Amino acid sequence: MIGIWNSYADIYLIVAGGAMLVFFGLPLMLVPLKWAGVFRWDVSQPGNLLIFLGRSLGVFLSVIGLFAFKVSQTPAEMPFFFELMLWIFVGMILLHVYGAIRKTQPITETIEIGLWVVLSLVTLCFYPI
Repeated sequence: MIGIWNSYADIYLIVAGGAMLVFFGLPLMLVPLKWAGVFRWDVSQPGNLLIFLGRSLGVFLSVIGLFAFKVSQTPAEMPFFFELMLWIFVGMILLHVYGAIRKTQPITETIEIGLWVVLSLVTLCFYPI
């Protein structure tokens, strides 16, 4: 059963990636409360929504962290994973700069821009050739 449609793996990744972007990634990034309303969250009292979004982000980061251990033992996969990390770091820089410009985040989040820049530079230093 595993891999029975492997010849269509590229098409699956394009469809799955597009669906993740259209239905989750971009709406959560650009209009999170509107997205929450579509999924019937009560946005008038965002407590449960905030917990859900925080947990979702926590799951995502935990999976990325766990895959770092796996990839560390698989040199052929390292370039892809490093590129993934760099894109995440660049995205975080842009997100935090946007929040700083709009003045919608606490100062600690604005200071965090430096952390993402340093992580990007350190990651580039360790990038497998």
